Amino acid sequence: MTASGDLPVDVWTWSLDIDEALAAKLSAWLTGEERKRASAFVTPQLQCRWIAARAGMRGILASVLGVSPQTPVFALGPHGRPELAGVDSPCSFNLSHSESLGAFSVSEAAVGVDVEQIKALPEGVAGMVFSKTEIAALEAAPEDARAVVFYRYWTAKEAVLKALGTGLSVSGRSFTIDISRPETPRLVSADWKDEDTQAWQLAAFHPKDGFAGAVAVRTQRPLRLNLQSWSFGE
Repeated sequence: MTASGDLPVDVWTWSLDIDEALAAKLSAWLTGEERKRASAFVTPQLQCRWIAARAGMRGILASVLGVSPQTPVFALGPHGRPELAGVDSPCSFNLSHSESLGAFSVSEAAVGVDVEQIKALPEGVAGMVFSKTEIAALEAAPEDARAVVFYRYWTAKEAVLKALGTGLSVSGRSFTIDISRPETPRLVSADWKDEDTQAWQLAAFHPKDGFAGAVAVRTQRPLRLNLQSWSFGE
């Protein structure tokens, strides 16, 4: 397949560590409901990070759509996935944030993105969300590499689930990811009705040191990943 057949997938990353003055300024981009959700966080840092995540999403969408950051209106899909309302745009988008990092993806096809800070291996989580094949591969990894392997699986699986847009109705144990090629994980099996695992493309990316990231798109076209950094000064 030629490059003209590739599917562009844009992924932006940005820092969520902003000061309270900037957070107050960016709050003007948010709806009253979003500001209410931000105020529910118990510490100023968490409030600022949540505002930075939502404002970053709005700022990037504004640049893509050619509108102001306050313009996009979101409606929730059947399983709670945010969608654009009242805007004639074919793009699919997805937001992820972990600790101090935000990530946002846009594509023509249904897209999911996930970023995670790599921490100590969370005890017992793999058994609840990984398939038997994935658990065996994780246990076979060298002990000092298991946390990285875990988050490579986790981000790829989360990206798939977010692209599906079905929320918690699909279990992480119902499908298997192959990460033997770390940069190009693959969906190799899924216990979903009428689902073609060949109609998926995944890609891992390195958002910053100490983090893992992945995107998943329901398409048979090869992905052309366009990684970009975002700042509120743009």
